[in-house]
Amino acid sequence: MKAVLDSLADFCRAGLRPSTPLAKAVVLALAVKLVAIVTIWLVWFSGNAQPLADAASIARLVGPAAPLP
Repeated sequence: MKAVLDSLADFCRAGLRPSTPLAKAVVLALAVKLVAIVTIWLVWFSGNAQPLADAASIARLVGPAAPLP
């Protein structure tokens, strides 16, 4: 188990201090993507977000639900 944790720690250290210009560009691109994903998540799933459609509007669109036998 120690070997797995050591390899994960080395991986994280390599991501925090990239040594080549390509690695630095990859880390920058991944950081930008992470910021974009977090921003989108905060906008879509914020606490005061209202659903775009309620049950009644969905029922009008697809029809009433059929009773289960």
